[in-house]
Amino acid sequence: MFIKDDEESPSPESDKPHFIERRPPPSKFSSAASRRIASAPVGRTAASLAKAGRAGAAGKAAASSKTGSRAPPPSANPIIPRRAEDWEPWKGILHELYITQNRILRDIIGIMEDDYNLRATPKMYKNQFARWGFFKYAIKRRPRNRAEREAEKAAQASEGALVATNKSPSAGFDRLISPLLHGSNKTRIMQVGLTAVRDYLQGYIDVDNTVKQDMIVIGYEDPCFRYFKTAMDMFDLKENQEGGLLLRLAFLEIERMLSPLTVKAFSDLCFLVPHLLVESHRKDILGAYLRYLARLATVKFGPTHPVAEVVASLGDLVDEPEALMRYIMALSKVNSDTIASEGQMKERTRRWARNQYIACQRTKPDLAAASTVSRGTHAHHMIRVESQSVYWAQHLIMQDPESDELAECWLDRKFPDDFGPKTEVLLGKVKTMGAAGVLPAPYDRMMECLYTGWLNDYYETKEDWQQVFRHGRRGLELSNSEQYQIWSIHLEGLMREHGSAEDAEELRKKRLEHEWFESVRDKVDNLSLG
Repeated sequence: MFIKDDEESPSPESDKPHFIERRPPPSKFSSAASRRIASAPVGRTAASLAKAGRAGAAGKAAASSKTGSRAPPPSANPIIPRRAEDWEPWKGILHELYITQNRILRDIIGIMEDDYNLRATPKMYKNQFARWGFFKYAIKRRPRNRAEREAEKAAQASEGALVATNKSPSAGFDRLISPLLHGSNKTRIMQVGLTAVRDYLQGYIDVDNTVKQDMIVIGYEDPCFRYFKTAMDMFDLKENQEGGLLLRLAFLEIERMLSPLTVKAFSDLCFLVPHLLVESHRKDILGAYLRYLARLATVKFGPTHPVAEVVASLGDLVDEPEALMRYIMALSKVNSDTIASEGQMKERTRRWARNQYIACQRTKPDLAAASTVSRGTHAHHMIRVESQSVYWAQHLIMQDPESDELAECWLDRKFPDDFGPKTEVLLGKVKTMGAAGVLPAPYDRMMECLYTGWLNDYYETKEDWQQVFRHGRRGLELSNSEQYQIWSIHLEGLMREHGSAEDAEELRKKRLEHEWFESVRDKVDNLSLG
C-alpha cells in the first residue's frame, strides 16, 4: 500500500507521518505580537498566524535576496513567466523560500502572488525548480528557532487542536506509529524503496521530456551489467585473476553510469546488478557493491535521493536472500508499471520495462540451497542478459510480425515446436538482406547473432546437443568483448557435460587468450588514473 504523497512538492517526504496538513509556522514574532496572538479569538488567531507567517517569509526572502540578485518591485499587472529567463529576477527569493526556509509550494505561490503579483501554476514552479536544481532532498530541513516553537505552542493551545508538527518524531513515537503504518520494520524499508522508484521516475520523466521521445533502451552501450555477469562466471570457474580484473572494471563503470543518470542506468544499478549478485550467491560482492553505490549516490545527489534510498533498502535485506529477491522483483514491477502509466511514453520503452521485469522473474527456486549457481537447462545468460533490448532491436530492424512473435516466445522461455524452423527461415532472410546490401553491415551481423542465440537456446531446451554446439560455435564467431566471454563460458560447460572435454578445454584456452582481455587491462588503468 502506498502512502499518498504531497501533490504540491516535486520531492515529497512520504516516509514521515502527517495527521493534518499544516502550513509552517511564521518566521519570527516580537514579544508584543506573541501576546496579541495569545489573547486573540481562536478563528482570528489562525488567520493572524497565516498572515504573519507569509509576511515574515516574504520579508526574510527579500532581505536574503539583497545579497544576490535584487527582486523587481511589485507590479500592478499580473506577471506570468512563460520562458526560463522570465524567472531569473525571482531566483534568489524562491531559493530562500523553497530551499532555505523549506516551505511548501502552496505557501510560496501565495507569497509570490500577494507580494509580487507573480502568477504561475504549481507545474510551472516545479519545472523551473528542476531547471535550477532546487531539490529538497539535497539539503537538510531548516531548524526552527525558539520564537517559532513558542508561537506554535501558543497557537496549538489557543486552537485546542491536535495536529502533527514539522518536528521529527521522537524515538518512542516512531516505534508507536511505524507498526500502525507498515506492520513491521521490514515493510517500512520496502515501502521506502518502492516509493523512491516511483518518485525518481515521475520526477525524471516530468523534467526531461526527451525520455518520452528518445530511445533510451540501448543495452549494448551500457556494459556494466555484463561485466558483473562475466566476472561472476569466471569466479565460478576459479579464474579469479581474470574475474577480479573484470570486477574492478565493473565497479569503475558505476560512476560513469551516474553521469548522467538515465532511466536505464537507474534500473541497471538498482535492479539488474543486485538481482544478478543475489542469484549468484555473492553476498560479499553484493554488500561491497551496495556500500559503494550508496556512497557515490550520497556524494553526488544527497542522502535522500531515490538511488540512495533504494540502495539503502536493499542493504537492509542482504542477510535474507530470498526476501531480497522478492523485493527486487517488486521494485522492477513498480518500475514497469510507472513507465507504462505515462501517457506520452513510447511503446518500445514500455515494452523494455516490461521485458526487464520478466528478466528479473527468472530466479532459481532455492537461493539458499547452494553456494554457487548450478548450470541447469535454463541457466543460459548469453544475450538473454540484455533481454530488455531484444524486442525493440529486432522489431525496428526487421519490421516482421513473425519475428515479433518469436521474440515474445524467446523472452517468455516458451518455445513452440515450430520455433526452430521459423527462426532458421528468418536467419536465412537476414543473410540474404545482408548480402544484397539491404541491411547495413553492423545490423546484419547483429541480427544474425541474435537469431543464432535464439536457436542455441531453443535446441538446448530440446537437448539436441549437436545443434547447440553448431550454433554455439557460430555465435562465438559473431561475438566479441564480454559477449564472447559469456557465450564461451556457457558453451564450455555444456561441452563438458554433453560433448567432448577436449573441445571444451580448447574453447577455454581461446577465451583466456582473447585480445579483449588486453583492452580490459587498458580500460582499468585509464579509469583508475582518471
